Amino acid sequence: MFKSVGTLLNSPQLGTRKRTFLALQVRTAARKALANLSNDLDPQIIESIRVLSFDGKTLKISAPTLVCAELQMRSEGLKKEINKALGKAVVDKIRFRVG
Repeated sequence: MFKSVGTLLNSPQLGTRKRTFLALQVRTAARKALANLSNDLDPQIIESIRVLSFDGKTLKISAPTLVCAELQMRSEGLKKEINKALGKAVVDKIRFRVG
């Protein structure tokens, strides 16, 4: 049995795939933005930063305590660069977790 295109586009499975693909795009853009905005930090410090998750609005990042504080100060620039790479405002907030 064939399904109409409209039915396929509105299926929950497609929505899940879109969200997963968007989360991967955000993760990639965040890694690049972190590298660009943190190029004054030691490469080992940059490697300690982990992009944890993206829930559709909030990006969660884990880093050592002092790095979290530094990234918090740079968060607006980081958010702007990520959204610029994605071509639209996708990330509303960035939350940092000590880890």
